[in-house]
Amino acid sequence: MRILITGTSSGLGQELVSRLHDHDVVALTRQLLDLSDIASVINYNPGFCDILINCAGTDIGGKIDFVNHQTQHVVDILNTNLIAPVLLSKQMLSNNSKCKIVNITSTNNNRYYANNLSYSLSKKALAEFGAMLKVEYPDVDYLEIKLGLVKTEFNRNRYQHEPDRFTDIYQLSHLTVCQAADIIVPTVFNSSIKFIEVAP
Repeated sequence: MRILITGTSSGLGQELVSRLHDHDVVALTRQLLDLSDIASVINYNPGFCDILINCAGTDIGGKIDFVNHQTQHVVDILNTNLIAPVLLSKQMLSNNSKCKIVNITSTNNNRYYANNLSYSLSKKALAEFGAMLKVEYPDVDYLEIKLGLVKTEFNRNRYQHEPDRFTDIYQLSHLTVCQAADIIVPTVFNSSIKFIEVAP
Protein backbone atom coordinates (compact mmCIF):
# COMPACT_ATOMS: atom_id res chain seq x y z
CA MET A 1 0.00 0.00 0.00
CA ARG A 2 1.05 3.59 -0.59
CA ILE A 3 0.66 5.55 2.64
CA LEU A 4 1.20 9.29 3.09
CA ILE A 5 2.01 10.38 6.64
CA THR A 6 2.48 13.97 7.79
CA GLY A 7 4.55 15.04 10.77
CA THR A 8 7.29 12.46 10.30
CA SER A 9 10.29 14.53 11.42
CA SER A 10 10.03 13.09 14.94
CA GLY A 11 7.67 11.64 17.49
CA LEU A 12 4.68 9.52 16.58
CA GLY A 13 4.88 10.24 12.85
CA GLN A 14 8.48 9.06 12.73
CA GLU A 15 7.55 5.92 14.66
CA LEU A 16 4.68 5.17 12.27
CA VAL A 17 7.06 5.42 9.31
CA SER A 18 9.36 2.91 11.02
CA ARG A 19 6.48 0.52 11.76
CA LEU A 20 5.11 0.71 8.21
CA HIS A 21 8.41 0.17 6.38
CA ASP A 22 6.95 -2.78 4.45
CA HIS A 23 4.68 -0.34 2.62
CA ASP A 24 5.40 2.44 0.15
CA VAL A 25 5.45 5.29 2.67
CA VAL A 26 5.50 8.94 1.66
CA ALA A 27 6.98 10.51 4.80
CA LEU A 28 6.24 14.22 4.85
CA THR A 29 8.54 16.27 7.04
CA ARG A 30 8.36 20.03 7.46
CA GLN A 31 11.40 20.30 5.18
CA LEU A 32 9.52 18.55 2.37
CA LEU A 33 6.21 20.34 2.90
CA ASP A 34 5.57 23.11 5.41
CA LEU A 35 1.93 22.56 6.37
CA SER A 36 1.67 26.08 7.76
CA ASP A 37 2.33 27.38 4.22
CA ILE A 38 -1.08 26.84 2.63
CA ALA A 39 0.05 27.89 -0.85
CA SER A 40 2.57 25.03 -0.77
CA VAL A 41 -0.07 22.60 0.46
CA ILE A 42 -2.45 23.62 -2.34
CA ASN A 43 0.26 22.96 -4.93
CA TYR A 44 1.31 19.62 -3.43
CA ASN A 45 0.13 16.46 -5.12
CA PRO A 46 1.80 13.14 -4.29
CA GLY A 47 -0.43 11.20 -6.66
CA PHE A 48 -2.35 8.03 -5.83
CA CYS A 49 -2.32 6.93 -2.19
CA ASP A 50 -4.21 4.20 -0.37
CA ILE A 51 -4.05 5.82 3.07
CA LEU A 52 -3.52 9.36 4.34
CA ILE A 53 -2.51 9.74 7.99
CA ASN A 54 -2.78 13.36 9.13
CA CYS A 55 -0.37 13.06 12.05
CA ALA A 56 1.34 16.47 12.08
CA GLY A 57 0.41 18.83 14.87
CA THR A 58 1.70 22.00 16.47
CA ASP A 59 0.88 24.30 19.35
CA ILE A 60 3.59 26.83 18.64
CA GLY A 61 3.58 29.55 21.30
CA GLY A 62 0.60 27.93 23.00
CA LYS A 63 -0.45 27.37 26.60
CA ILE A 64 -1.21 31.07 26.84
CA ASP A 65 -4.41 33.08 26.87
CA PHE A 66 -5.86 33.72 23.41
CA VAL A 67 -5.38 37.50 23.28
CA ASN A 68 -1.68 37.19 24.12
CA HIS A 69 -1.03 34.32 21.72
CA GLN A 70 1.05 35.71 18.84
CA THR A 71 -1.18 36.09 15.78
CA GLN A 72 1.21 34.35 13.40
CA HIS A 73 1.41 31.41 15.79
CA VAL A 74 -2.39 31.16 15.84
CA VAL A 75 -2.41 31.13 12.04
CA ASP A 76 0.35 28.49 11.92
CA ILE A 77 -1.58 26.24 14.33
CA LEU A 78 -4.84 26.49 12.39
CA ASN A 79 -3.07 25.95 9.07
CA THR A 80 -1.02 22.96 10.23
CA ASN A 81 -3.64 21.22 12.37
CA LEU A 82 -6.80 21.95 10.38
CA ILE A 83 -6.54 23.59 6.96
CA ALA A 84 -3.67 21.43 5.68
CA PRO A 85 -5.32 18.12 6.69
CA VAL A 86 -8.57 19.24 5.07
CA LEU A 87 -6.80 20.15 1.82
CA LEU A 88 -4.69 17.00 1.81
CA SER A 89 -7.81 14.89 2.36
CA LYS A 90 -9.47 16.64 -0.58
CA GLN A 91 -6.45 15.98 -2.81
CA MET A 92 -6.13 12.34 -1.76
CA LEU A 93 -9.82 11.63 -2.39
CA SER A 94 -9.57 13.39 -5.75
CA ASN A 95 -6.72 11.06 -6.69
CA ASN A 96 -8.35 7.96 -5.20
CA SER A 97 -11.98 7.93 -4.01
CA LYS A 98 -11.16 4.85 -1.91
CA CYS A 99 -8.26 6.47 -0.07
CA LYS A 100 -8.57 5.91 3.67
CA ILE A 101 -8.43 9.14 5.68
CA VAL A 102 -6.95 8.95 9.18
CA ASN A 103 -7.14 12.10 11.29
CA ILE A 104 -5.37 12.35 14.61
CA THR A 105 -7.34 14.62 16.90
CA SER A 106 -6.97 15.16 20.64
CA THR A 107 -8.49 14.15 23.95
CA ASN A 108 -8.68 17.92 24.50
CA ASN A 109 -11.90 17.51 22.52
CA ASN A 110 -13.41 15.82 25.57
CA ARG A 111 -13.04 18.93 27.70
CA TYR A 112 -11.69 22.40 27.00
CA TYR A 113 -8.96 23.70 29.28
CA ALA A 114 -8.24 27.44 29.38
CA ASN A 115 -5.15 28.87 27.68
CA ASN A 116 -5.29 26.33 24.89
CA LEU A 117 -7.84 27.86 22.54
CA SER A 118 -6.07 27.76 19.18
CA TYR A 119 -4.85 24.18 19.48
CA SER A 120 -8.13 22.88 20.92
CA LEU A 121 -10.13 24.70 18.25
CA SER A 122 -8.02 23.17 15.48
CA LYS A 123 -8.46 19.63 16.80
CA LYS A 124 -12.17 20.04 17.56
CA ALA A 125 -12.76 21.40 14.05
CA LEU A 126 -10.73 18.53 12.53
CA ALA A 127 -13.00 16.04 14.29
CA GLU A 128 -16.05 17.86 12.96
CA PHE A 129 -14.56 17.82 9.47
CA GLY A 130 -14.31 14.03 9.68
CA ALA A 131 -17.91 13.72 10.81
CA MET A 132 -19.07 15.92 7.93
CA LEU A 133 -16.90 14.02 5.46
CA LYS A 134 -18.66 10.79 6.41
CA VAL A 135 -22.05 12.41 5.78
CA GLU A 136 -21.00 13.78 2.41
CA TYR A 137 -19.28 10.54 1.39
CA PRO A 138 -20.91 7.67 3.34
CA ASP A 139 -18.62 5.11 1.74
CA VAL A 140 -15.39 6.86 2.65
CA ASP A 141 -13.08 4.79 4.84
CA TYR A 142 -12.48 7.22 7.70
CA LEU A 143 -10.78 6.81 11.06
CA GLU A 144 -10.49 9.36 13.86
CA ILE A 145 -7.77 8.68 16.42
CA LYS A 146 -8.34 10.81 19.50
CA LEU A 147 -4.86 10.99 20.98
CA GLY A 148 -4.00 11.68 24.61
CA LEU A 149 -0.67 12.78 26.03
CA VAL A 150 2.26 11.12 24.25
CA LYS A 151 5.86 12.02 25.08
CA THR A 152 7.40 13.63 21.99
CA GLU A 153 9.12 16.90 21.05
CA PHE A 154 5.68 18.50 20.72
CA ASN A 155 5.86 20.30 24.08
CA ARG A 156 9.42 21.52 23.59
CA ASN A 157 8.50 22.81 20.13
CA ARG A 158 5.59 24.70 21.66
CA TYR A 159 8.04 26.87 23.59
CA GLN A 160 10.86 27.05 21.03
CA HIS A 161 10.56 30.85 20.78
CA GLU A 162 9.89 31.36 24.50
CA PRO A 163 11.98 28.82 26.43
CA ASP A 164 11.47 30.75 29.67
CA ARG A 165 7.80 29.65 29.62
CA PHE A 166 8.65 25.94 29.30
CA THR A 167 6.69 23.59 31.56
CA ASP A 168 7.34 19.86 31.57
CA ILE A 169 3.89 18.36 31.00
CA TYR A 170 5.36 14.87 30.82
CA GLN A 171 5.40 14.67 34.58
CA LEU A 172 1.75 13.82 34.02
CA SER A 173 0.64 10.33 33.00
CA HIS A 174 1.54 9.78 29.35
CA LEU A 175 2.24 7.20 26.66
CA THR A 176 5.50 6.64 24.82
CA VAL A 177 5.43 6.82 21.03
CA CYS A 178 5.96 3.06 20.95
CA GLN A 179 2.93 2.45 23.17
CA ALA A 180 0.79 4.73 21.02
CA ALA A 181 2.01 3.13 17.78
CA ASP A 182 1.30 -0.36 19.15
CA ILE A 183 -2.38 0.59 19.23
CA ILE A 184 -2.57 2.82 16.17
CA VAL A 185 -0.86 0.66 13.52
CA PRO A 186 -3.24 -2.33 13.61
CA THR A 187 -6.21 0.03 13.92
CA VAL A 188 -5.29 1.80 10.69
CA PHE A 189 -5.73 -1.47 8.80
CA ASN A 190 -9.00 -2.43 10.50
CA SER A 191 -11.76 -0.84 8.41
CA SER A 192 -14.43 -1.82 10.93
CA ILE A 193 -13.00 0.68 13.43
CA LYS A 194 -14.02 4.28 12.73
CA PHE A 195 -12.99 5.87 16.01
CA ILE A 196 -10.53 5.07 18.77
CA GLU A 197 -9.22 6.94 21.78
CA VAL A 198 -5.54 6.31 22.53
CA ALA A 199 -4.64 7.71 25.93
CA PRO A 200 -2.79 6.79 29.11
